Amino acid sequence: MIPFSIPFKGRPAVKQKPKQQIKELPMLELGQLFAPLVSGFLLIAFVFISALAVIYTAYDYRRLFNQHQVLVRQSDELRIEWGQLLLEQSAWGANNRVEVLAEQRLGMKMPKPNEIRLAIDE
Repeated sequence: MIPFSIPFKGRPAVKQKPKQQIKELPMLELGQLFAPLVSGFLLIAFVFISALAVIYTAYDYRRLFNQHQVLVRQSDELRIEWGQLLLEQSAWGANNRVEVLAEQRLGMKMPKPNEIRLAIDE
């Protein structure tokens, strides 16, 4: 049923719209209210933690790379020193030099072939 207004003083009748009934919304429970907030907070926390992890791994990579470069440099220096020591050892241990020092300082000489004796331990 649609109510009509009564016309007066020459005004035409205007149809009035029926009043809409207000629906009552169900009450939200506490879990329904905080579930989006908690999931949003957890998402932000995970993004923040992963950002910190990326920063830490980049820092750790740079630190380890720097340490690697220092060790490579030390390795190169030690290889050069080792090569120099091998040259020095070969110079000090050369047969000709040992023979000359044995003759001059110790009065030693090379034995003749008939003076050589072979000792066999049985």
